[in-house]
Amino acid sequence: MVAGASTSPFTSIGFVAKSHGLKGELKIQTEAIAPEEFVKLELVYMQNNRGDFFPCRVSHVRTEGADGRFSFFVHFDHIADRSAADALRGKSIFVENKIAEQMQLHLEAEASYIDYEVIDSNNQSRGLVYDELDNGAQLVIVVATTSGSFMIPLVDQFVESIDDASTTIRCRNLDLLED
Repeated sequence: MVAGASTSPFTSIGFVAKSHGLKGELKIQTEAIAPEEFVKLELVYMQNNRGDFFPCRVSHVRTEGADGRFSFFVHFDHIADRSAADALRGKSIFVENKIAEQMQLHLEAEASYIDYEVIDSNNQSRGLVYDELDNGAQLVIVVATTSGSFMIPLVDQFVESIDDASTTIRCRNLDLLED
């Protein structure tokens, strides 16, 4: 085996959260890259089902941000409609390592929500975060309660806001996650 053969030439910078609109726009979720750096990208990479990387030429980008998390609405040249965009949901977005080194990535400063208190929509404490799981598509927090534990995906459907100053995560729709 050649030394370094298993080292990837790419760095993950986010993932496709969902499709948006009828023309194939994608919502990209990332915490690893500043908005001003992302909009400069002309070419990113994704992986097919075999694990091969393929290039995606960026034709349009617009940004949205809140709570230190940024979403990018991106259109790639090879995506013609919503069906093609839907097929990419959950796929990671990569840049070449040399590009990643030139950009102001915040990979080392990934947020940790361990010991954050989870507050529900009734303003009641539901427990404390004691673990985080990254399933490749989103971060999932594991919350310890007085009667066990449960998991919450950190997506807009369940998370209203994250307050780093008070170490709280305000959530909604938690009844959808209970057994």
